[in-house]
Amino acid sequence: MMHRFILLALALLAPALASEDLKTAAAEPNPVKRARLGLANGERTALKAGEACKGAEYEKCNELLTEVQESVELASKSLDQSGIDARRSPRHFKDAEMRSHKILRLVEPIRAYVHPDDLEHFDAVARRISQINGEFLSAVLGKKKKK
Repeated sequence: MMHRFILLALALLAPALASEDLKTAAAEPNPVKRARLGLANGERTALKAGEACKGAEYEKCNELLTEVQESVELASKSLDQSGIDARRSPRHFKDAEMRSHKILRLVEPIRAYVHPDDLEHFDAVARRISQINGEFLSAVLGKKKKK
């Protein structure tokens, strides 16, 4: 009986803890660590969004998809603020590109479970994640900026 109570309490606290992870990541003073934490939160939240959509919890799914987008945007903004030149030191940008691509691969199959009324929101989230992923890739592989 006690185990059921603990599991119920954890299930009820999970959404609050998920948004807390994004707030914790956003509060990180080091921009590179902030980007890494944001992408890690995006991966976890994408998995939770998939579970919510498969369980027909559409409102929760939409909230989690929005959090995934915010996490990837946080990573992008943080790496921009870091002042690191992606051409000279591509390590963090390449890591962000690979992880954002992984998030995109986690999000795309969710489309099959999304409520038809929410497809527009889903497509906007997937498009934005794909756009940021492309920005990471072009930052690493792009041409030098002329001065």
